[in-house]
Amino acid sequence: MSVPTPAQSAGRAPVREGAEARRPVTTATLATLLGAELVGPADLVIARADTIDTTDRGAITFIRDERFARQWVGSGAAAAVVSRGIDVPGHDATERALLIVPNADLAVAQVTELLSPPARATPPGVHPSAVVDPSALVHPTASVGPLSVVGARAVIGEGACLHAQVYVGEDARVGARCVLWPRVCVLDRCEIGAWTILHPGVSIGGDGFGYRPSPDGRSLVKIPHVGTVRIGEHVEIGANACVDRARFGATVIGDGTKIDNLCQVAHNCRIGRNCVIAGCTGIAGSVTIGDWVQIGGGCGIADNVTIGDGARIGARGGVMSDVPAGATMVGLPVMPGREYLRMQAYLRKMALGRNG
Repeated sequence: MSVPTPAQSAGRAPVREGAEARRPVTTATLATLLGAELVGPADLVIARADTIDTTDRGAITFIRDERFARQWVGSGAAAAVVSRGIDVPGHDATERALLIVPNADLAVAQVTELLSPPARATPPGVHPSAVVDPSALVHPTASVGPLSVVGARAVIGEGACLHAQVYVGEDARVGARCVLWPRVCVLDRCEIGAWTILHPGVSIGGDGFGYRPSPDGRSLVKIPHVGTVRIGEHVEIGANACVDRARFGATVIGDGTKIDNLCQVAHNCRIGRNCVIAGCTGIAGSVTIGDWVQIGGGCGIADNVTIGDGARIGARGGVMSDVPAGATMVGLPVMPGREYLRMQAYLRKMALGRNG
């Protein structure tokens, strides 16, 4: 185990660098940062980002569509980041500013990062209340928080941050610059790629859900799951989500994929790169999901289904069979979006005719 002594830790840079407190900036500075067209005063002072219903005259908000644009007149914000092509009625360019950009959502992420409070500094080293097996390898710049446990032969990479009550099992690997928030559990032999964020309560490597009736028909026999989980780099998994270990081999989540809170990824699933999976989605065993797939909230995906690259599944969708690459599917069970809308229009017309 490699653990710095208190003397070695003294003066070492924190794992998450604590910058100086953010200072307000002008609309001219923001326009330069974003490469935006500025419509309005260049000297307005902006201290924070906020929603469009804010009353704070030092705030900047964002306008991504016409619905937000209609609210601009009643907003108290000094400025707004606006997607190009959106008309903003009632804007007074003598008093307030609009920053016109190709995509307001992407631009406001830059603004928020600039104006948000600095990250809390986390010093490297192992907290006295943590339990680290002597055979574990903890990088000197990593941080292991209070009441955390690191098992035998586990590896904690450079600059990784394990907050309070994190459990890392035997032979597990946590990559460089990962952040594991409180009560994250990474069980034996699971691997977490660099720069990945696991939010509170995430469970990685629990047994898959597998049972069969016993020969006498009086009980259920548990199917062993002896595989593992491999999570790529720059992945983010939301609070209380679960990724089960494989029966054999590995459950895999590709680089850059983002999974929301309360999602379930079952045994032997293979999820590609840069997918977005919204909250409360349940993915059954041995599902294959391609790259750049978008899955809306509350979806259910049956076992052994394949979803092709770039497909989109609407919220509350039920996926019972394979989905082609690039398809947009909605409904329960899912069907092509245009077909679903035609069906809904037909049903509405029938209902109105019958009641009319």
